[in-house]
Amino acid sequence: MKRLFIVFVGMVLLCGLPVGPVAQGFFATGTAATLNNIPLAYPGSTLCSDSPGSGLISMPSLYFGWLEHPKGSTWALQRQASTGTAPWPLKGWWFEATKEVALDQGFSLLISGGVFLPRRTAGTWFTSPLTTSFDFEIPSYDWWFVDGLAKGCVSGPIELLAGLRWDHTSTRVDYSDNTSDDYILNSYMPIIGAQINQPFFNGSMLVRFVGSPLVWGQLKYHFWDRLGYAEFGDFCVNSNSSFVEILADYRFKLTGDLRVGAFAKWNSLRVRTDDRNLSGLTTESVSWSVDIRSWTLGGVASLDFSSPC
Repeated sequence: MKRLFIVFVGMVLLCGLPVGPVAQGFFATGTAATLNNIPLAYPGSTLCSDSPGSGLISMPSLYFGWLEHPKGSTWALQRQASTGTAPWPLKGWWFEATKEVALDQGFSLLISGGVFLPRRTAGTWFTSPLTTSFDFEIPSYDWWFVDGLAKGCVSGPIELLAGLRWDHTSTRVDYSDNTSDDYILNSYMPIIGAQINQPFFNGSMLVRFVGSPLVWGQLKYHFWDRLGYAEFGDFCVNSNSSFVEILADYRFKLTGDLRVGAFAKWNSLRVRTDDRNLSGLTTESVSWSVDIRSWTLGGVASLDFSSPC
């Protein structure tokens, strides 16, 4: 994950480099004229275009799709003598809205929020090096996020992004041996990224890559059985955590100002916590490792009118 993010930062820096005289001289041989005839190429301009629908009273872009991953959520508890791991699939509906507000020429603010509507799912908890396991069900799983990103234009379709995201998950796990867990994870991360938005097959294609090599936050854990045993603790997320998200979004004009299309999104949140002593009926020192990842496919709709605000 760290290596992937380093490659991503390099891509962002390369995107920000201006086209210099050397490149202009190279394309002056006639190659540039050939490339400009390609219908997928972005118009040859060094100025950023205004984003439609970015006024204060314009409508947000709405995303609705199906989210799924066979091992989308994996929680591992590292104890002193063993590690217990609980992987389970994620599947359900995902709803998201993104609103852009123009601030100045070439600058705007993107405000987004999304929520997961899961299907009921199940998995198997297993421990190592001991080979014990317990089946479990997930009767309750909440997942949502909000973020705010500043968008600055570099050249043509290339835009740089920077901001903050708050990601929240809350999970109940019921095991087959009549025990239960509660997990609550709040993650806060600074985000940087880049996107390209350009004409594509009578519509427009947006490709966005955002991520963070740092994640802060807190994980709350509570385990109990029906005989009165309980253990719980609050854990700080450490610097070995990271986040990456890739979005591809295609839209075309359906009628008037209405644009519709499809999107695909992949994201991965990797969280590691510091060691901490549990409270309750044990004071054992433990730590957590959490990986949440998913694919989402669906449709997107937006109104492109711009307000006078």
